[in-house]
This record gives sequence, C-alpha cells and structure tokens, in this order.
Amino acid sequence: MPCSTPRSWRQRRSAVAATGCWLLALCGAAFADESSETDMTVLPEVRVQATRQRPAVQADTTRSTTTIGESVLRQRQPDSVFEVLDEVPGVSVQGGPRSSGMGFNIRGYTDGEDVRIELDGVGKGFEKYRFGGTFIEPELLKSIEVRRGAQIETPAGALGGTVSAQTRDATDLLRPGQQWGARTRIGHASNNDETQAFVALYGRPSDRTDIVAARSRRESNDIRRPDGTRLELSDTDAGSSLLKGSWWLTDQWKAALSWVRYQDQGLQPYDTTGGDPGAFGKVQRRIDDDTLSLQTKWEDEASGARWQATVGRSQTRVRDHMEKGWSVFSTLAAVDDDIDHQHTTYDMRGTLPLIGAVASHDDQAEAAPSSPWRLSLHMGLQGGNSERTSRRVTGSALLNQTTYVGGYNPSQPSGSQDRIGGYAQLDIQHGGWQALPGVRWDRFTTRVIGANATALLAAGQPDEITAQRASPSFTLSHSWAPQGWTVFGTVARAFRPPLLDEAFAKSAYGRCNNASLLRTHGDNTRVPGYALNANVAPSSGICADFYEPELSRSVQAGVQTSQRGVLGPRSLLDAKLTAFNDRTEQLLETLMVSTDGSGALVQPGTEHRWGLELEGGLQWRDWQARFSGHRMQGRTFNGLHERDLLTVPADRLQLSLGWRQPWGELGLRWQQVWAREYFKTTAMTTTGRQPSHRLLGAWAQWRVNETFTLDLAAENLANASYRLDNGLASEGIEGAGRNLRVSISARY
Repeated sequence: MPCSTPRSWRQRRSAVAATGCWLLALCGAAFADESSETDMTVLPEVRVQATRQRPAVQADTTRSTTTIGESVLRQRQPDSVFEVLDEVPGVSVQGGPRSSGMGFNIRGYTDGEDVRIELDGVGKGFEKYRFGGTFIEPELLKSIEVRRGAQIETPAGALGGTVSAQTRDATDLLRPGQQWGARTRIGHASNNDETQAFVALYGRPSDRTDIVAARSRRESNDIRRPDGTRLELSDTDAGSSLLKGSWWLTDQWKAALSWVRYQDQGLQPYDTTGGDPGAFGKVQRRIDDDTLSLQTKWEDEASGARWQATVGRSQTRVRDHMEKGWSVFSTLAAVDDDIDHQHTTYDMRGTLPLIGAVASHDDQAEAAPSSPWRLSLHMGLQGGNSERTSRRVTGSALLNQTTYVGGYNPSQPSGSQDRIGGYAQLDIQHGGWQALPGVRWDRFTTRVIGANATALLAAGQPDEITAQRASPSFTLSHSWAPQGWTVFGTVARAFRPPLLDEAFAKSAYGRCNNASLLRTHGDNTRVPGYALNANVAPSSGICADFYEPELSRSVQAGVQTSQRGVLGPRSLLDAKLTAFNDRTEQLLETLMVSTDGSGALVQPGTEHRWGLELEGGLQWRDWQARFSGHRMQGRTFNGLHERDLLTVPADRLQLSLGWRQPWGELGLRWQQVWAREYFKTTAMTTTGRQPSHRLLGAWAQWRVNETFTLDLAAENLANASYRLDNGLASEGIEGAGRNLRVSISARY
C-alpha cells in the first residue's frame, strides 16, 4: 500500500505522522501475507500531513527579524501595511494620513532610501518630493517580514532595514482536501465610511500546480479626527489585483509566478508626508503600480542544502495635475508631473552543507546538535537596475522654455542606477555554539541623463558616479538546548551610496548651492572662514562627484528564550531582548564646505542611535498573549553642532491578549506611546513635546458555519487624541478617531 507525505505541500513530517505511516504499511503487509490473491483488499492511498503551528508574530532567534503572520492581518483588518507594524519593536509609521504618504521608520532611519521594500522578493521604491510611495494591499498578503538594520543577505543601502511582503498562495486558502475554492469578503469601517470588497478564486488543477486570482477594492470618505472634524483630502479610491501560479517541478523544487497591480486615484494633497494634508496644495493624482515576480526554491531537508532565485520587475507611475493656484508649485500656471520608476531584481542565494547537516535558525534553539561539528556556506549573488523618467510640463510657455525645457525637470532628473553584489558567510556550529563570519560586496553605478548631464559635462564633471565597498559581519551565539536559552551578538558594517535625486538634483532648495554649502539657511549657523558672497558650489550646480557613501557600523547583542510548561503542560513562553548601538558617518545631507577654509566639500555629519527592543508571546491553553516594545535615543552632528536625534521612534509598549475557541476568538490590544520631542520650526532651533498617549483596540471573530465568518476590529476605542511620528522631526499628523470595522466573509 503506498503511503506518502507529499512535499508539494511544503510541510514537515512529524515523528507521530511517520510512525503512523510505518504502522499502516506493516498492517497492509501482514494482511497481504495472510490472504490469497483473490481475497486481497487494496486499501486507498493514505496521505499523512503534519503542520507545525507558528505564532502570529514570530521573532528570529538571533537576528533582528520579525514576521507578522496572516492571523494578525485578519485580526487587525488593516487598510494599509503600515497599520500592523506596531507589532514590531523598533519600527513606527511616519507621515500620512494616506498610505501613499506614509513611510517606515526603523530605528530612526526615516528616508525611503534607508528602508528597502520587497514584494514577493522584488525590490520596490519610488522617489518623489514629499511623497511616500509604498503601495501594497494587505488583503493580498500572507506575511510581512521586517528585518531591522542592515543584514548580510540584503543589498547595500538599506541601513535601516527591509520590509518584505509575501502574497497568498492557493494552498493558504484551500481547506484540507479541497481542490477548488473561492472566497468573498465585504467590510465597512465607521470612521471614514470605508467599504472594502475582496474576492478570490483558487485551486489545484493537479497535484503539482496551484493558481489564485484575487481582487480587492477600497473606497472611503475623509478620515474623522477624535474631535469629530474631517481631515481634508484623506479619502481613498484604490484597488489591487493578484494573479499567481505555483508549480512543483519535483517534491523538492517549487516555482511561483505572481503579478500584483495597485491603482489609486483622486484629489489628493501634493505633500503627503509631512504636516496636515494640503499645506503644499492639492493635485489630481493617478497611481499605477505593477510587480511581476518569478521565484523558485529547492530544498533538501535531509542534508540542509537549499537554493532559491528571484527574478522580477516593479514599475510605479504617478501622474499629478495641478490647476493654477492649487499648489505652491502652480502659482503662475497649471502644472503636470509624470514620474515613472522601474526596478529590476535578480537574486540568487543558497546554503551548501560542508560538514554534517546544519539546522535552520528556528530549529537551533529546539534541538540538540546531531554531531559535534557542522559547517555550511551561505552565499548569494544579487543585482538589478532602477530607471526613472521624470517629466514636468506647465501652462506657461516661458517656464517651459527656460526652466522645464522639453519637459525636463532638473530638480527631479531622469536617470538610472545599476547594482551588483554578493555575499559569502560561513555557518560554523559546535555543540551549542554557532559562529557566522561573512562579508558582503556591492557596487553601484548611478547616471543622469538630459539637461543635468549636459551641464555636468560642460563643467568638466562626470555624468555618472560609482560606489563600491566590502561590508564584513560576524555573529556569535550560544544555545542551551534543554534549558531553552540563547545568547547572541553581532557586529556588522554597511554603506549607502547616494540616490539619483541626492546626487544629481539641481534646484534652489537642494544641497548643491552656496546657501546650503555655507549653511546660510536653516538655523543660520554659518561655516566660519568664508565671506557672505563666497562662491563654493560647482558651476554646474550639481555635486554628484563630491559625495562619499554613508558608512554604518552596527553592534547588537541579546538573549532569547523558549520555555515550555511555564504555566502547565499546554503553555509556551517565547521572549527576546535585543540591545543595539548603531553609528552612521559621512551623512549625505551634511554636505558642506570644509571649516578649514580650503573650499573642499566634505560630509562631516554623524548619527548615533542606541536602544532596547523587546518582543515575545505566551500561549496557555486557549489563551494567547503578545508583547513588544522599544526604547531608544540618538544624537546627531551636522558638521557644526551636535543635538538630539529627533527622528527616532517614540518609546512604545504594546500588549495583546486573545482567547480562541472552536467557534472563533476574542481579543484586546493595549498600546502606550510615550512623549517625544520635535522641532517646532524648520530652522530646528526650538523644540516642543508631543504628548504621550494610550490606544485601546479589540477584535472578535465568529465562525457562523463552514461557509460564513464574521470579523470585528476596533481601533482607538477610547477615541483618544494623539499624533503620529514624523520622520522630518517635526510635529506629527493627528491620528484617526474611534474606528469600528466589520466584515463578513464566505468560503466556498
């Protein structure tokens, strides 16, 4: 009798399942021996599957990596990926209130170029003045992984970290034994009268293939503040689509092809990242975002060998129309902006066992090593290309002939960036010890085209720049397997080259002009030794070849524990405490003329941030609790004076408690955010205190029957007044008032 556990479902055999399969086989053999051929009964094929239950929010044992599972996305019913990131320590959301204006703040790194965004392994990103640019619909996702700090597997540039989202597969949606299925969902939010609809069709045409097609749509009015007033220009009209297919070439080898589209349109604020929306005027905006990804994975569980590759392309196009007088940029005439970003990703990585079989990160704290020494090699090769086309056309013939010739916008120039990199890391394990020495190397080539390139060449400057550097890292950890404790420490270096905008922009409000280089703006602290009318900027007005990459050094250490039976036989406590100390040098935004009077352009600025991060969970019978929090501080030096780093997230502590039953679940969530200091003016000379606040939330689910499920989610139940963090170190935008979300879903 055949007895198999198909790897096509990507589930591990458990000891119980393997034993049961073996006993069934013995019984079948005994039956065959005692029966004649004519009396033989052929039993049906038995498929034994075992699923290892994962916590809703899972923290890696030794790395600063946290994964938010699908159950949290269902509980929270978020309308953007930003709303669930308070589950991750060291992370906050800045800007807003629309998702297009929000950004990730990881350990005080706030710029989009400091935090890498991935969707199904494909890098994304969008550069536009005072614009966020992260477009991912949470309804299409099964997980969000947040890596804090630069890690060896991540291409250079992401000093703050990486946010990587994975879309759903048909296997995530199908019921056990189901071949084809469908889901529908409709929801409503009370605060902004949002209506959200979701429909998905999925199935397994064969044992080795699955497909899913899904569509999500959101429409809402303006957000209501706690005092009952509406936040102008905060309504939503957006939709997302997903097409995905997977194919298991063998039991060990899987390939997946996905296409995700996001669209948004309507009357929106020009400045979506800071201040109240509308401070810089309004625009009629259309956003089209597409991501195409081909991923393939191969894994041999017995030896620990694994390999995966990703090839993909992401394109984001934003078109803005400003009528005369709608914006500070359209005071003289109407303005049309069209910005198109395209990113290509190539990523191949794998693990090659050299001595023994090496356990995964998740297994190291749970199982004692099977041999004294284990050695493997982690390696990867990554590359890609980013291209931006920017065009501005105004209703003024004079502006089109002088400032925006041929539609070229010198302050947001067109150009491209090529990148290639790789890493090698040894994984050495002996007993409970593990050492991970490694090195990463990256090379970036950034070039500008159009009028800015012409100006550079005329001034004797190159129209492209190159940055390359090796970044070593070392991790050491020790685990006490029976006791369930692990201590770890990591030292790593990284760098970030300037982006196209930073290096090649030419504008009066940019960094490469006399006012900026002499510091005659802002807090009016001038560089000593230079006359008021000194000419220190290059004649081209572009400083690309004067920039040096930012350099980062990160040190972190911590302890992790996994304790079973703390409250009885059905209890498990997971907890992790991490301390980090990061220092960044040669800050790109501190480009200035040297204080020695030589006229040389230098980047003397530094940032220093340090703090603690706590995360974990407790399971006891039908109860589950999660907790997370952080406390951090920072100092920064701009080349002339030092001050507190006010971009670090406000200190935060979050607790949640849930109760699960066969009919559904209930839960409460409590969050305390402490006061933070912010700059009152753009001169950054006076500060204020943004008050602390508490937020109370809840969720409930009722499985009405096999088909229908009712979900409830509540945010800011006490209708507290509060403000979000702001990455510009200014006062944050006021958050939304009480919001009740209800949805009903059906599975067929």
